[in-house]
Amino acid sequence: MSNTTARDADIMRLHPTIRDKVAKIQKDLQAEGAPFEVFEAFRTPERQAVLFAQGRTKGGPKVTWAMPWESMHQYGLAVDFVLRINGNWSWDDTGERGAFWARMHELAKSSGMTPLFNRAGKLIETPHIQLIGINSTDLAVGRYPEGGDEAWAEYMAEIIDGWDGPGAPPKPSGAIMRPALSQSDIADMETTAIPSREETNGISANAETESKFQRLHQFIKDWEGEFSYNPRDNGGATNMGITQATLAAWRNHEVSVEDVKSLTREEADKIFRSNYYSACRCGELPERIAMVVYNGAVLHGPKRSIELLQRAFNELKLRVDGKPLDEDGSLGRFTLAAAKQTNASVLADSYMDIQETQLRQHEDFDAFGKGWLNRLGALREFVNTLPKGAGARPSTGMSVTDRIKDRLQDLDLGDLDKLVTRDGEAQVLLGTALKEILKEEGNDSARTRIAKRVVTVLAEQATAKKLSGANTTASSVPPLTPVNAALGQTIGRMLNGKKSVIGIVGLLATVIVPHIGLTGSLVTFLVNNSTELLTILATFTGWGFLGKIDKAIWAVKQEVQT
Repeated sequence: MSNTTARDADIMRLHPTIRDKVAKIQKDLQAEGAPFEVFEAFRTPERQAVLFAQGRTKGGPKVTWAMPWESMHQYGLAVDFVLRINGNWSWDDTGERGAFWARMHELAKSSGMTPLFNRAGKLIETPHIQLIGINSTDLAVGRYPEGGDEAWAEYMAEIIDGWDGPGAPPKPSGAIMRPALSQSDIADMETTAIPSREETNGISANAETESKFQRLHQFIKDWEGEFSYNPRDNGGATNMGITQATLAAWRNHEVSVEDVKSLTREEADKIFRSNYYSACRCGELPERIAMVVYNGAVLHGPKRSIELLQRAFNELKLRVDGKPLDEDGSLGRFTLAAAKQTNASVLADSYMDIQETQLRQHEDFDAFGKGWLNRLGALREFVNTLPKGAGARPSTGMSVTDRIKDRLQDLDLGDLDKLVTRDGEAQVLLGTALKEILKEEGNDSARTRIAKRVVTVLAEQATAKKLSGANTTASSVPPLTPVNAALGQTIGRMLNGKKSVIGIVGLLATVIVPHIGLTGSLVTFLVNNSTELLTILATFTGWGFLGKIDKAIWAVKQEVQT
């Protein structure tokens, strides 16, 4: 038995990880006027052998460097797009048509696929695009991407069975197999019938993969409730976490609210696994990272969840090949390597910290925030029950200013007195609070209220402390108050009584001078740096006013004491 050597352009047998992506790329290209069609999808090893022989043992130029089972085409993970002009195939990439190919590669990259480049970064095969982050070494031993469905697995099994040469990979676990016969009956017929090592390992690996999904998916099921229909939910009616929009896309037709209401648990689980778990390749990630990425994909979408993963890695000051990850939402080989090689506990915590910050800033936080934070708290607890994993830990610590900003974001008012008494932190906290007040002036957000409270507590603390070294005689110079001495005694005395004037005059000059017809280097400087100047001068003005308040509090205290 042998497979065909004919070209196959049917995308329906491709791996589900790229099947819909390929269809969408073709649809988008044609909508933009780029007449691409799929020239080749799945390619049998027999056809690969014929192509490899060309230019070597047979006539014609060389068209490939890959032998059978070395090309992604043999695994349904690659396609070739070619221009179809007036019914004819065209590989022309010169002139205006060059833009068509560049656009095809651009759409491929945005969809988690990539053209082929050599080690020097040169594009070497224009029509070919394949799934990012895969390699023939893994595929050859049966480590396939998550989410392979029956259509793909059955076809893979068929061409593996039909291949008579060496190097065929193990069959995918999703291929439909005949049910087992009674071992005693088989023993009667053939005493040597012993399962192969590959079959045994395949069954074990499949069981382990399923167990991991079910373990992580249980958290999603626990937090995705029954049917609801909240007008503020952009996805429409929702059942078991599946929105009306998601269900319509899954079924490829419009669905009603009643369709959502009658959704079965079995179909919901399939959607979760295909659209979120497998789309983010969670089966290939350490469990703690897989869990936060899976949960993030359900809440924000797969692309956004991968962006959060990339940002979490970069926030830890870690690098891949000396560079931070591109925060593009594409799970390529660098992101996949980073996720696998970074300490899972540290990376998962970083992911959840960033996620919490963004949830708090969401415009619907007032309506849904309590539920979001409850879910995130439960996620942190659940993640801590999963294997910690090994890998790199961040080596660069956060600065005091970074920590103060973090505390200001989530500060509990009851902790303020303790926080501001820490050596070296009160001044930094004051500066950060002032910036927050100035940045969000007129906004009564929780963050702004906390910042204002910080300033108030610091002012109250100033009245409660004795100012060391102060001379209380009438002829002595009053000591600098804490606000005025925020940058030290020398700078404080230099600017004492001048900060408000500098700030107000500077603000007026920055705003007015560029519009009254004056020219010169000073005007050019004001125009080019107006944003930074306004920020600095506004801070000076605010600092000056708070300094005056601090002085007034000090004066009242002196009167009370006397």
